[in-house]
Amino acid sequence: MTGKTHMSAGLLVGALTTEHFQTDLFSTVTVICLAIVSSLFPDICHTRSKMGRQFKLLSFFVNLIFGHRTFTHSLLFMGMIGFLLILIQTPPYYLVSIIGAIASHVILDMLTPRGVKLLYPIPLTIKFPFTFKTGGLLDASLATALSIGSLYIFFQTFLNDILKHISHSFLG
Repeated sequence: MTGKTHMSAGLLVGALTTEHFQTDLFSTVTVICLAIVSSLFPDICHTRSKMGRQFKLLSFFVNLIFGHRTFTHSLLFMGMIGFLLILIQTPPYYLVSIIGAIASHVILDMLTPRGVKLLYPIPLTIKFPFTFKTGGLLDASLATALSIGSLYIFFQTFLNDILKHISHSFLG
């Protein structure tokens, strides 16, 4: 998947998280930022990814040690990140947004023909039976759909309040 698609999924994870936890404005903005950055984080193993270009040296060494779509795209990696977040007593809404966004990245990469090493260090490639090319029309369509879903969630409460106001005006 492209970085845009991963970011759109991260935005959706952030929107769902803030909706679920009913966060205040500061926490909402933080959750969204964390989710978007976390949705890109597994590609630290790819030196030409959005994350890899920002942290070139780290990306180079992660790629050298593990390769692409292995450790950073695994359940082991997500478990380790989750454990560290729990260890430092991360608030639940931040933890959910970070792990959820990383998981969204892995799931999206499972939709590509290359798949991921989800069970790393077991060298088994996991992918969905239906895959599509990164950067193609389906990738762009998915990014658009994820973004629209995010906007719907963000504005759902606002729109419901407007509809209630309108209905009360006509009925009451």
